[in-house]
Amino acid sequence: MSSEPRHLHPAAMLIDAIKSIRRSLSAFVIPGVAFLASRGFDARTIVLVLLGALVVAVLGAVWGFLSWRATTYEVAGGAFRLRRGVVQKNERTIPLDHVQSVDTVQGIIQRLFGVVEVRIETAGGGASEPDASLAALDRADAEALRREIESSRREPVETEDDAGPTILRRLRTRDLLLAGATSGQIGVALSLIAVASQLFDDVLSESLAQRLLETFAPRSVTTALLYVLILGLFAWLLAIGGTVLAYAGFTLSRDGDFLYIRRGLLERREATIPLARIQAVRVVEGLLRQPLGLASLRVESAGYGEDAGVSTTLFPLLPRREIQDLLLVAAPEFAVNPPLKALPRRALRRYVFRSTVPVLVLLGAAGLFSVLAFDFVSWGLVALLLLVPAALYGWLRYRDAGWALEDDRLVVRSRLLTRATAIAPRRRLQSRSTVRSPLQRRASLASFHAQVASGGRGAELQIIDLGSEAAENLIERLRPGQRYASGATGY
Repeated sequence: MSSEPRHLHPAAMLIDAIKSIRRSLSAFVIPGVAFLASRGFDARTIVLVLLGALVVAVLGAVWGFLSWRATTYEVAGGAFRLRRGVVQKNERTIPLDHVQSVDTVQGIIQRLFGVVEVRIETAGGGASEPDASLAALDRADAEALRREIESSRREPVETEDDAGPTILRRLRTRDLLLAGATSGQIGVALSLIAVASQLFDDVLSESLAQRLLETFAPRSVTTALLYVLILGLFAWLLAIGGTVLAYAGFTLSRDGDFLYIRRGLLERREATIPLARIQAVRVVEGLLRQPLGLASLRVESAGYGEDAGVSTTLFPLLPRREIQDLLLVAAPEFAVNPPLKALPRRALRRYVFRSTVPVLVLLGAAGLFSVLAFDFVSWGLVALLLLVPAALYGWLRYRDAGWALEDDRLVVRSRLLTRATAIAPRRRLQSRSTVRSPLQRRASLASFHAQVASGGRGAELQIIDLGSEAAENLIERLRPGQRYASGATGY
């Protein structure tokens, strides 16, 4: 396989020019504003600043052209080669069998010219930057490059025609809005609002801020509650908007041993997930989604993508009952849904105790002040209001915890705020261990831990307060090379 060195799409000139202009202006914005302020914003000073910006723009355009001319890429001799550099020439060579994914991103500028950015990742790539990036290729060239690279990793299959990836599922507009409404990202949106309000305070003059505060400050409990309701509604709408921007047009496709994900409204992203690199699948059910029978699918993959080691969304929202059908066609190795074994009853008190300990510590500190103030009634009400929900949360965590081993595939379910079910084949497990604290030994309990390869530290599957006999039995059956035989496990 070989090809001649090729240039990027001419739109790469503009993209490189914009990047260089942005870097230059970011370095001179603060000094420029200080210069204008020191000269009193007179017309001559403003003209000088505008002329300086024009010079920067012209130099950026020249640099963009030179950068485009110096950049070439090719696939030859079983490797991908990227040559670039205006002043200092450099060449990057990536063996094709080391390439982990060929992803595309289409930002606003790329969409204007009908081109895409191609990002090439290797299994040992960095977490923040791709191993190789082509700023602008038209879709035909991008697809041709992807086929050239991926052909080195495919088994030769004779087909009458190449129909391309098969679409497995699309996210409908109704489900997209529902995903945003139930995403549970209101806390993130509130944080953004808080940051924005702080920036707003820095911009406003003290007198103007004081007048606004006097005008809009709540003068009654009803008004304050109304403000809280409006703020919560605004944060909820922001969470929906963020989900729409990230997952609009979400499409999951498969072609041979590769899954393809396309998503995004303003910035369209196309990602490749090799099935061979998927280590585990997680079914995540948020608090708002559980009553509706909805969940999202995520995958843990080894050395994949620009966020290696972080779960990748396989599908953002679908009914719980349809997950197995999707996994059967998308990733059959993980399509298993056995009945889960519950934890022993003696583990319940430990789950409740762990959930109530932080509240007990807080109540102990508050109780000290109550004793000093002789306010026992208030302390008792606070204790009741906090301890009961904490104990219920512990019971809920105990009830949702469970595990199973089905056809050499480990299934573990647990809960923090969301309920998550992890599925990992035995051959994907990198480590297995049990931990027993002194209190667990007294109750004949143990905690089971397993890790799959996903980034530097890996992703963990754990069962807290499993029966000691069951934990030892599970360790034995999950040993490498040990053939699984079905059968009941004692608690």
